Amino acid sequence: MKIPHRIVDAHLHLYDYRQNRHAFLEQADPGYEAFIGNDERLPRRYLLNDYLADIRDHNVDAVVWHEFLSSDPRREAEWAQRLAAASGLRHALVAQVDFLDPNLEQVLERYAALPRVTAVREHLVWDQANPLRRFAKRPDLMRDPAWRSKLRLLNGHRFKCGLEVFAPQLPDLIRVIRSYPDMGFTVALMGWPLDLGRDGYANWKRSLADLAACENICVDISALECIFGMRWSVDQVYPWVAATLETVGVSRCMFGSHMPISGLATGFPELYERYGRLIDTCSDAEIDELFFGVANRWFKPA
Repeated sequence: MKIPHRIVDAHLHLYDYRQNRHAFLEQADPGYEAFIGNDERLPRRYLLNDYLADIRDHNVDAVVWHEFLSSDPRREAEWAQRLAAASGLRHALVAQVDFLDPNLEQVLERYAALPRVTAVREHLVWDQANPLRRFAKRPDLMRDPAWRSKLRLLNGHRFKCGLEVFAPQLPDLIRVIRSYPDMGFTVALMGWPLDLGRDGYANWKRSLADLAACENICVDISALECIFGMRWSVDQVYPWVAATLETVGVSRCMFGSHMPISGLATGFPELYERYGRLIDTCSDAEIDELFFGVANRWFKPA
């Protein structure tokens, strides 16, 4: 088993219900349960001290703090910037956007004033079979010329762009990525497979090859509990992770913890032990890329 000697955690959430409103934390939420399960509840606050206690003796050099579906994303990002600046740990922040927001230019300017915001993302997942697993306003949004044209506003900023989709949506996402070859796109959760059977794997792998042909992407390997369930195993996920590394390449893939949600399944030490088993054939240099180098270059934590 290979253990990384330094880590940039490419995907985690920090939050405090007393500072920002997250409706799904306040009461039972069918949408949350559709992703996580109905028997697992998150704490109502999870801050850096909680995370540092959970990682134990792992050498986390920096973190990439993703927004957490706040009712006021701009306020959440400004609060996160203040905490990050005072923390003593290197941070990059990923803020939430809506590319059809009529105030998008002003939103991006506010984010640009926050030095640690280096990426933005929009939640576009749409599960055709399950209405509770839908964040996009409609299923064809990435084909809408008005929506696609708004991505040009990112050209004036330093931000990487994350568009979070399920695997059946990857063809639409790939067309967007090809339309903006000078923009960096983060592909979440290995393209988020839904169909874990043989046909689903084959279709996902074809889309993965099309993604890999785009030079302006990086792939995030995290939140495996959201794909494979809270009781996922190394044997279960190995073919998917191996295909991702082989197809996209270790120089464009990065691991993240997805704490505290992953803590409901494994906890940080067990998670990284499993990651180590998944990449046991990688060289030391490749391991450093996957756990540190790629996320460090891509998100530029400071």
